[in-house]
Amino acid sequence: MNRYRQISIDLVKLEAAAYYLKAIQSGRQGFFAALLVWLGVFFFALGVVLLHASLFVGLYLWFQTLAAVAIGLLVLGGIYVITILLVVRFALSEEAWMKFFKADKMVEALTKKT
Repeated sequence: MNRYRQISIDLVKLEAAAYYLKAIQSGRQGFFAALLVWLGVFFFALGVVLLHASLFVGLYLWFQTLAAVAIGLLVLGGIYVITILLVVRFALSEEAWMKFFKADKMVEALTKKT
């Protein structure tokens, strides 16, 4: 009788782990959707600001000789965009979410037989 009880408990634990992983996946997808909305607004604002700034500097440089200002603005804009893309890449990583919620350790502990 104890053997069947242990098997039932193990089955319940595995089902609970499956629901836990599905909850993490749902949370990740919700975060992804919110982040995409935020990124859309951010990149739109960034594009507007950089467009106007580059037009201002470009027109200024067209009549002056301060090319370093335009190159600096371009490099700075590129750094902003690359930094945001790296942060988004990390934030959307399934591996990072699994480590954050320690789901990999939980699954390993549940599947390990002692």
